[in-house]
Amino acid sequence: MRPGREAGFRPDGGCGFPIDPAKEAREAEVFWRPEIAPAVVVQLMPAATGAAASLQLVGLATAARAADDGVHLRLPGGLQIQLMAGAEAAVALAAILPLDDDFAARVAAADALYRLLTSGTHPSDTLSPQRRRRLKRMLRALDGQQSGANYRDIAQHVLGETIADSAAWRTSAVRDVAIRLCRGAIRLARSGYLALLRKRG
Repeated sequence: MRPGREAGFRPDGGCGFPIDPAKEAREAEVFWRPEIAPAVVVQLMPAATGAAASLQLVGLATAARAADDGVHLRLPGGLQIQLMAGAEAAVALAAILPLDDDFAARVAAADALYRLLTSGTHPSDTLSPQRRRRLKRMLRALDGQQSGANYRDIAQHVLGETIADSAAWRTSAVRDVAIRLCRGAIRLARSGYLALLRKRG
């Protein structure tokens, strides 16, 4: 992420935050780097020919930030644009698509940008309702575990399943689900969440 100000400890002993922690996630002006979120960020450079111009993109932007590596724009539907140096005043733009392991994700993001510019179609949500529901459960399970809850507590409060009998609990499929939720949540917390930014569609 590219914070608006440097995070760190303040002279008064408080802690600075890159993003206002009081804001909801959808309101926070987060700008991802293209190498971290290739399915979200499209890098653009000046081109000899092309249909899109930087002025057109700026008009669509919901947020913008200037940085040393160019101008970063957030567009409707979750896409982000990085206008490389010199692209700010370019008449035509071209997408940069490195031939790396994330090439397919970059192509999909560039295609989503093209459809937004040509038809006004916003990118579809990359998470299915089932995946989104599971991720929410994983976050709740992680919060519970970090607050001292055991697997049985998590099964009750996250999954809505109460098993009072200890012998039944030890062999219950619900116990296995609670354990998998917690382990998956820990993997997400240890940078696994970045995989969500590397795929589109």
